[in-house]
Amino acid sequence: MSSDSQLTVLDTSGRLTVAALTGDLDFRTTSRLYPEAAELATAHPRLVLDLSKVTFCDSSGLNMLLRLRRRVSENDGWLTIAAPPAQTLRLMTVTGADQVIPVHGSLAEALAADPDKTAE
Repeated sequence: MSSDSQLTVLDTSGRLTVAALTGDLDFRTTSRLYPEAAELATAHPRLVLDLSKVTFCDSSGLNMLLRLRRRVSENDGWLTIAAPPAQTLRLMTVTGADQVIPVHGSLAEALAADPDKTAE
């Protein structure tokens, strides 16, 4: 398992923020990544997370995503997941997390499904 996991903010120019998680999302990395992600989610509660570069996700990673969803919801926002790898998607599907966090096959699909667009 890799410890070079990171959160990278890709775009904060519009109504929503796009960020990417890379590497492993496991017990060792999420304890370091969550505070940074929570700060981002508080400052930018309309958040699209690109997971296309995630190499592994365990229950700690799933817990982090669910905690982020709660954080943005507390700030009247939302969290959308883009391009999760097959293993991460399966974890989300088996646990039902995909029923509380919208999941899209690509970043473009996630951006097109921006819930704020339908509210305008």
